[in-house]
Amino acid sequence: MSLTHAYRICDLVLASNTAMPELAPATAFGAECRFELLPPGNPSDGDADWFHQWTLEENGEEEDSKGVWLRFGRTGDGYLLRFPTSGDFFVSADAATIQCRPLPGTPEVTVRHLLLDQVMPLVLSRRELIVLHASAVLTGHGVIAFAGESGQGKSTLAASLSRDGCSLVSDDCLVLRSEHGSWTALPSYPGVRLWPSAAGEVLREGTPTEDVAHYTLKRRVCDTDVLPYASGPAPLRRLFLLADDAGEISFERLPPGRAFMALVEFAYNLDIKDTAFLRRQFDTVGRLTADVPAYAIHYPREFAALSAVRKAILRHLEKDGDLDAE
Repeated sequence: MSLTHAYRICDLVLASNTAMPELAPATAFGAECRFELLPPGNPSDGDADWFHQWTLEENGEEEDSKGVWLRFGRTGDGYLLRFPTSGDFFVSADAATIQCRPLPGTPEVTVRHLLLDQVMPLVLSRRELIVLHASAVLTGHGVIAFAGESGQGKSTLAASLSRDGCSLVSDDCLVLRSEHGSWTALPSYPGVRLWPSAAGEVLREGTPTEDVAHYTLKRRVCDTDVLPYASGPAPLRRLFLLADDAGEISFERLPPGRAFMALVEFAYNLDIKDTAFLRRQFDTVGRLTADVPAYAIHYPREFAALSAVRKAILRHLEKDGDLDAE
């Protein structure tokens, strides 16, 4: 494999045989993970043991879409992740090597999106203590994270806060590390994906956006002058779970048990049949919800309300003065 590029995602160095303009360059020496884009081809039935799948509705990639979005299979030496409309990703058992064979006609921008925003969170889940499907921003009090189903508005909320003085930490792949009862959030990579309607409301007119993938209308915003990006790890101070209802702005403190059940749902997991991994993940989520305050946040899903929601969140962080006293 000829790896001519090296990039950083979280603090992982990813070597690649294809350019990834979405990521910041890194030194190839000591790359911990390797990606190879293979020539296009049709999928082979192979010997994969299929054990799990995501549907399009669950993934939220397109509105009103149905069907299988991603199939998970085990092979003799790792995992096969099959996107039926785009191609196959092969992940080694040690999560150190990734290969992609796209279907003929699949654009490279789609391959990069699937790698960075779908496959890498699953790969990181095998390498890190916990990886959450959550957006996050760095405030003056530390990092706050927003977890919720796809399409609930995590990215819009994070982008809105980033336009108002905060720095973006993650779009929807949040890596957390623990040391002595405190938790640190790692920045993933610059950029956020927004529906055109959200981009029009949150961003200033004329902000450059880029295609995310050929099958979605979402736009990628990578300009760090528009959406500042956190320069390094920072303490995690709050977990916000986006409530399904869209009532008045309010915050409901969740007891650890309820927070645990909610966050388990939003923890990435490459292999849901790996019982040893699940035990470790459950233990990690239990410690996280015991250490970090978690709240359900209720707010109207209206662009006109974003300013009030931002102010309410920041007031909520400031109200007790000393966050560590909770």
